[in-house]
Amino acid sequence: MRLNVPTRLLLTCAAIGAAAGLVLVPAFVLSTTLAPAVPLLYAAFAGVWSIPFVIALALLRQPGVGLLTSLIAGLINAVLTPQGPSAILTCLMIGAMVEIPLAIGLYRSFRPWIFYVGAAAFALPYALYSMPFLGVDRFPLWAQIAYPVLSVLSNLAGVWLGLLIARRLERTGVARGLQRPVRRIRATDAAASASPVA
Repeated sequence: MRLNVPTRLLLTCAAIGAAAGLVLVPAFVLSTTLAPAVPLLYAAFAGVWSIPFVIALALLRQPGVGLLTSLIAGLINAVLTPQGPSAILTCLMIGAMVEIPLAIGLYRSFRPWIFYVGAAAFALPYALYSMPFLGVDRFPLWAQIAYPVLSVLSNLAGVWLGLLIARRLERTGVARGLQRPVRRIRATDAAASASPVA
């Protein structure tokens, strides 16, 4: 079976992934010192990582574009940051987090709430999992509560910004001809499907 992927789609993913990789370089570099030293501040900006992958999926509305852009971003950060190859895994994990909720729905809907639910569903367990590694479990109770809350809010803010940028880019026509069409159900369609066939 041969996949027919337009070259322009691949180039667009490459451009988003390359831009994401360069934007995430300071985030990766900063996180090496910030995460262990000031975990709450790290949690507050963790949503930065999801922004480019939300942009790719919300703009192009095609299966796999989140993972492809995250792979490209990860490769760039593997070379340019202290994380090395682990940066690839980090980017792929976040790209998958953004893409999995859409894949569950078979990419039939790209409504904003799906992105938000996916971000919250990933951010909360990840924050709880990372707390012992960063020593947050030894912090006062208010800080132990604040850490996952900040992480979730940060990821929701990253989704909001990614969706906003995707809408602005879409208005420029940069993705025209690449996007999967969005099926919108009209009231007349719903009424027609509800009425019995004669």
